[in-house]
Amino acid sequence: ATLLSLTNSICCVKCGFPQEENILSRWLRIVGGKEAKYGSYPWMVSVRSKGIHFCGGAILTDRWVLSAAHCFSTHSKESLKNIDLVVGEHDQTVLDADEQVLNVEAIKVHEKFHHSSPMSYDIALLLLVREIHFGPRVQPICLPLPSEIIPAQTNCIVTGWGRIKEGGCTPATLQQVDLELLEAHRCQHVLKTVRPVVKGFTVVCAGPERGGRDACQGDSGGPLACPGVDGRWVVAGVTSWGKGCGRNWASNGGKPPTKRGSPGVFTDTRLLLPWIKSIIRQGMRSSGWPCGVPDGALTSDRGVISNPGDSGKNYSNNELCSWVFVAPPGHAVLLEFLNLDVESDPLCSRDQLTVLTGPGQVVGRFCGHELPSPLLMPTRSATLQFTSDTSVTGRGFSVRFTAVKPDPGMGSGCGVTALLQDEGLVQTPQYPECYGNQSRCHWVIQAPKAHVIKVRSPQMSEGCVYDSLTVLADVDGTEKIAVLCGGTRPPPVLSYENLMVLQFHSDGSVQHRGFQARVSFISRQGEGARRRGGAYPGITDELRPVTLLSSLLIHYSPPYSLFMGPRHGHASPS
Repeated sequence: ATLLSLTNSICCVKCGFPQEENILSRWLRIVGGKEAKYGSYPWMVSVRSKGIHFCGGAILTDRWVLSAAHCFSTHSKESLKNIDLVVGEHDQTVLDADEQVLNVEAIKVHEKFHHSSPMSYDIALLLLVREIHFGPRVQPICLPLPSEIIPAQTNCIVTGWGRIKEGGCTPATLQQVDLELLEAHRCQHVLKTVRPVVKGFTVVCAGPERGGRDACQGDSGGPLACPGVDGRWVVAGVTSWGKGCGRNWASNGGKPPTKRGSPGVFTDTRLLLPWIKSIIRQGMRSSGWPCGVPDGALTSDRGVISNPGDSGKNYSNNELCSWVFVAPPGHAVLLEFLNLDVESDPLCSRDQLTVLTGPGQVVGRFCGHELPSPLLMPTRSATLQFTSDTSVTGRGFSVRFTAVKPDPGMGSGCGVTALLQDEGLVQTPQYPECYGNQSRCHWVIQAPKAHVIKVRSPQMSEGCVYDSLTVLADVDGTEKIAVLCGGTRPPPVLSYENLMVLQFHSDGSVQHRGFQARVSFISRQGEGARRRGGAYPGITDELRPVTLLSSLLIHYSPPYSLFMGPRHGHASPS
C-alpha cells in the first residue's frame, strides 16, 4: 500500500488543482494581501540558507523547483550544502503537518542572466537530491502552454514569506496578494522610467498603478499564479524585481528617481519554456533538447512528422517541440493525421498538438485518440507545436505534410478542415445541388487583427436536430455563438474577435440543396467596439431591424430558430 501510494503521488498527480478550497476561487478578489489558508498554494516552496528563509520557489515536478536566478547567482557549489528547500510549509515557526525538507543537488541559472541587467532572464531551476512526496498540501503547479497567452487584466495571485511592507518585518505565515496583469506596452513604458536600459525584455508586470499591493523582499523566486481556461493554475511568472514595494508608479517621470515606483516585475515563463523544458529533460537523463525527436524547419515539400521516432515507445514527459513547414510559392499546406494517441483532456490542456499559422494564430488543438480530419490552409507556412506535461504519456502522433496546389473542391471544408483568411463564400459541396447524408464540414475563419467576422447566414432546414450550422468563437469549441437552422434566412452573425469556426452537419435522412454563406470582415474602428454585447462600429443598416440580445444582433420569423450557447440563453419564435 505504501509503495502504491508513493507511485501514485509521483507519477499520476496532475498540476494546478489544489485540493484545499476557498482561497483559490478565481472569482474571489483579495484586496491588499492577507494570510493564506494552509494548503491553498500547495506548490509553494521556502528556500532557506542555514535554516533562514531568503527566497521562494514553485514545485514543477517531484524533483524540480522553479525560482529566480538572482537568488543564487552568488552561490558556489560549496555553499549548496547550506541550502534547503521546504515544501508543505505554512508557518515558519512551527513544524507543519505536511512539511518536507529537501536538499539541493544542483542549481541551474539561466546562462543569459547577469547582475548588470537583473530583470532579464531572471530564472533558475533547482534539482532536488530526492523526490518530493506529493499529498493534499504538496502539489505541483502547471507551466503555461506554448500557445497559452494570459490576457492583460487577468487577476493573478502572488504568494510568499517576504516583507509585508517596504522596510517592514517578515511574517511567520504564508501571505497572498492578488495582482492584475498589465499590458506589455504599459509594462515596458513604466520600466523605462526606473531602468532606462532593459536588455532582453523577458518579463511581465502586474499590480495597480496607485500601489498598495505588491511582492517585496523575500518573495523573489515565488510564482505569479494565474488561472488557466480549464480551471488549472499556471505559473505565468517568477517574482523578480520591483522599485520599492507597493509604491505608486503613476507619473513616474515627474518624480525624483528615489521616489519612483514600479509594478511587480516577473520573469515570463511562457517566453522561456524551451529553456525550462530542456533543463528538466537533461535532469531526466534524456536528450538535452526540449524535444524528444528532431524538430525545427522542414526542408522538403512533403514528408511525415512523428513523435516518438520509435513507434514502439511513448513520447516523453516535459517535451516542447516545434516544426515549421514552408510551401513553395503558389502552394497551400495540407496536413493529414495518420496516428494520434496523446493524453486525453476535454480542452487538450495537458499534452497537446497545436497547429498555428503565425504567433498566437491557432487553427487547431488536438489530443486524445480520434483522428481529426485533414487540415487545408491557404497560407504558405504552418507551425506544429507539441507539448507534454509532467505525467501520463501516449504513443504519440504522425502527421503527413504536403505542399499542394490550391483546389476549390478541397477548400469546401467537407472532408477536410478548411482555413479561410480572405473574404468570400462558404458553401456545401455541389451547391446548389443537394448535399449528402451524414455530411460533416468544418471551416476556421481568421480575419485580420482589429476586425470582426460577419457571416451572412444561409437558409437552413427546419429541424435543428437534423441539419444545422454551428457557429463557434474558438477552435476548442468551448464558446458557442449560435446554432442556425430553420426554414427562413436568418440575419448575419458576428464574431466576438477576429476568429470564427463554422461546423455543418447533416443527418442520414432528408437532403436539402445545401447552403452558401458570404464571409466578410468588419473593422472595429478604434476602441468603441466591445467584445461582449453592444454594437460594433462599421456595421451598416443591412443588419436592421434588430433586437439586441446579449452579444448577437438578431431578428427572426417562424419557423426560424436561433439556439444560443449556455452563457447567452435561448431565443426562438414565440
